Amino acid sequence: MLALPLLALCAACAAPTASASGPSPHSEQSYWPGQQALTDAAGAVDAIGVRWPDVYAGVSLDLPADVLLVHRVPAAGFDEAVRRLVPHVTVRFVDAEHAALALDRQAERVVRDVDYWRQRGVSVHSVGTTIGECVTVGVGDPDRDAAVVTAHYRGVPLCVEQGAPLVPLPAN
Repeated sequence: MLALPLLALCAACAAPTASASGPSPHSEQSYWPGQQALTDAAGAVDAIGVRWPDVYAGVSLDLPADVLLVHRVPAAGFDEAVRRLVPHVTVRFVDAEHAALALDRQAERVVRDVDYWRQRGVSVHSVGTTIGECVTVGVGDPDRDAAVVTAHYRGVPLCVEQGAPLVPLPAN
């Protein structure tokens, strides 16, 4: 009685299987052609950015054009260093007003001041940076609060914009 199921199982194991027509999809294939090469190049450029703290502002990708955008405060030597680092991708340099490190430090300052603003009736919902441009501060009422927030951080490039409180999603 046990022999029949074992024979059926052995026959199933030995039977040839149909092969898929054509190659199987590559698990690392990106949505855009060339996206992985651009992403890798962006990571490499980002890694050397620490050597250029007053110059490097960030990277972004123009996927439809297959171009790596390198944002930087123009300075001698940086562009050539990037070109040598990633010769296999098309790079476009974008002039920036401010380096990433400077904006990040100012953003950290605003984050430390969230309680200060709360005590003064200003709801700061978000703090971030716009590459090479400004520290973005999302507040509840930008029409009312932009002038006072900007005045407090005199000399800091701020972009005060409409923000919204965080609404946690349910666990289920």
